[in-house]
Amino acid sequence: MRTFIIGAAAVALLAACAQKPPEPAAESAAVEAPVASIPPAPVVTYTCERGTKIAVKLLGAAAEVGVNGDAPVSLPVLGDEGTTYTNGRMTLMIVQGKVSYAVGRMAAENCTPD
Repeated sequence: MRTFIIGAAAVALLAACAQKPPEPAAESAAVEAPVASIPPAPVVTYTCERGTKIAVKLLGAAAEVGVNGDAPVSLPVLGDEGTTYTNGRMTLMIVQGKVSYAVGRMAAENCTPD
C-alpha cells in the first residue's frame, strides 16, 4: 500500500509541475463565412452624335452617367418601364436597345457603344 501512495504522490507531483500548453491567441469568436461575390454592374461607354462621350452603369431604379470623363451622376428612373432616366437636367433614354442622351432643352443625341 505504501508503494501505491508514493506512486500516486509522484504522479500528482509530476502533474503539478508539468507546463500547460500556451493558450491560443484570442481570436474572434465568430468565424466569418465567405461572402458570395456579386459582380458590379458593368459600365458601358458610348459616343454620341455631337461627340459627347458617356459612361453608363444601369442599376435598376437608377442609372449612373459620367459625361466626358466627369464623375458619374445618378439619374433616377422615370416611369414604370425603366427606359428613361432623368434628374431634370440630364436625360438618358434607352428604347429597344438604342441609347440617346440629352441635357436641358437640347435635342437628344443618339449614342453608339464604343
